[in-house]
Amino acid sequence: MTVWICRAGLQAQYLNKFIEQKKIFLIGSVGINLTGKTDMQELMKVISHAYPTEPDGSVTTMSVQARAFATKAKVGDWVVVSGPGPEKILNIGEITGKYVYDGTKSELKHSHVISWKHGAWKRESFPDDIIRSVDAFDTFMMFFKLRQGDRLMDIVSKGKPFSKVGAKLEEPKKPINKPEQEPLEETEPVNMDVAEIKEVIAEVRETITYVKKEALAESAAVRKMIVDVQDVISEVRETITEVKKATLLQAQDVKKVIVEVRDALDAAENCCSGDEGSCGNTVYYNYSRCNCNCNDGWYYETPRERRRFRL
Repeated sequence: MTVWICRAGLQAQYLNKFIEQKKIFLIGSVGINLTGKTDMQELMKVISHAYPTEPDGSVTTMSVQARAFATKAKVGDWVVVSGPGPEKILNIGEITGKYVYDGTKSELKHSHVISWKHGAWKRESFPDDIIRSVDAFDTFMMFFKLRQGDRLMDIVSKGKPFSKVGAKLEEPKKPINKPEQEPLEETEPVNMDVAEIKEVIAEVRETITYVKKEALAESAAVRKMIVDVQDVISEVRETITEVKKATLLQAQDVKKVIVEVRDALDAAENCCSGDEGSCGNTVYYNYSRCNCNCNDGWYYETPRERRRFRL
């Protein structure tokens, strides 16, 4: 016999439907029939195909919870459903029907019939470690520590509930009665189903194997991305080198054009001789002796100097 934790929504908004219809539902958007889906990897592939935008972690969580709800939970197992509000009363029932899938509904398609015969309990009726486990799990999950489930059943069987499930908490019919027993020591032996323990261990191993495969696949994808980025960086560097070379060539061409323009300007300035040059311009002389010791003893000055010695 197993004790399961089932959520009635993030704020327990579906608890009234749980109680009125005497059912527990798998909260979430898994919109496929889970009957016979016992293979973990196959179920992950189906859910991943149905919800391609979900990350791998969400697919794994949905698969584990869906398989547990549809194939692991059996008639006779106990279920703990936490209520809304600050009190978060624990509603405890027992599964009385097999898994049922109703595809005509827009939500709450997966269900088990349940009997709420164990009543509603206040949280302080249980040790802190059991309450932490109830708060830790999401949607649908069994107690990972099997002894916690046994201890919870022992407390419920020996104690009295706060009220019946669905009764108004403002008007409890019975006072709070804490179980009259000493808490079990961790060293106290507890009868556990060996087959159930092996099944849980096998399920955990399957999940770990799948997560490892996904991690390796993601690592390979990251490595490929790094190689692609390095290739892009190399192409960018090559492009920068080519641009530098082209820029240097253009600069050399520009320098060459500048030199040619300067030579042309100098040739235009020196194109005249005598009083009247061949171009018809008036020639300007400097009355100083030429420092280069040329034959004529005269040399042309710059246009600024020429203005000073206009004839």
